[in-house]
Amino acid sequence: MHRRDLLRLAALSPLLAAAGQVAAADAPGPIDLMPKFWQAYDDTRDADDRTQALAATFFSEHAEVYAGAGLKPTPERLGKWPPDFDAMAGQVRKLGADFGRHYQRHVQHFQVEFPDFRRERAPIYLMPSLFGFDGHLRPWQGNLPLFIGIDGIVRYHGADANLSVFLDHESFHLYHAQVLPDLIVDDDPPVYGSLWSEGIATYVSERLNPDASLLQVLLDDRKLAQVDAATVRDLAAGMLKVLDSVAPDDSNRYFSAGHKGPEPARGGYLLGLILARRIGRDLPLAQLPRVPTPKVRLLLQQHLAELAQGTAA
Repeated sequence: MHRRDLLRLAALSPLLAAAGQVAAADAPGPIDLMPKFWQAYDDTRDADDRTQALAATFFSEHAEVYAGAGLKPTPERLGKWPPDFDAMAGQVRKLGADFGRHYQRHVQHFQVEFPDFRRERAPIYLMPSLFGFDGHLRPWQGNLPLFIGIDGIVRYHGADANLSVFLDHESFHLYHAQVLPDLIVDDDPPVYGSLWSEGIATYVSERLNPDASLLQVLLDDRKLAQVDAATVRDLAAGMLKVLDSVAPDDSNRYFSAGHKGPEPARGGYLLGLILARRIGRDLPLAQLPRVPTPKVRLLLQQHLAELAQGTAA
């Protein structure tokens, strides 16, 4: 989740007012590039220069969408991708074919909880991402689309990925940006903002998918799902020290999948989930994204202190 991208969205358009409940049947569906991709993929399997053939028959045609997603299908990248993709192509086809069913389920329960979500302001694009991302939010054409790389989902979450959890998590980020953009109005947001944003997105996906495992809710991060209570206490104590920090190193330490250090990578997601569970006990689900920023800061500090001291209920 890139909160600076949400800031740019806020600059592109005014805060959207509540629009009333949108029926699931009326929600705009995903813009699916995969059928055209599969046609190109199948037609170029035996091409002498497969990289050039794929570029000519698919990627060049959709260059504008890829530019919108901030992804460049360079010849070098296209040349390295097919061997690994070929090995999972069947799984990607199956997951893509099932996407519509997962999407409708997601819309139905998400819209019940958040009826004022302006889904038309957050179009979804299904595309091969060359393993560049599973889900990516990036302002484009005055909206904040969700670009979904089906190949990225299979690579990073497996062929049996829980798409309902994934979609609820990402859609909540989009919704949160619509109802409370002031949480992210700084080019260098404080750590507590990311903690809350990721925490409640993870919590909402858990609440809307009660049958999902903790592993699925944490977006298939196996190491994070196995963190023990002592590590949670250490994470809370460390987070307290940098809660207001705007330094990228502090943010990466808790929210980057590439972090290497004593803390578990993406530890802020687990910590945020625990905090959102505690804070959410006293609030309706739809109220969580509307908690004013100063109160968010106060609540997070209070509950982090209790976790760090081992006194949390």
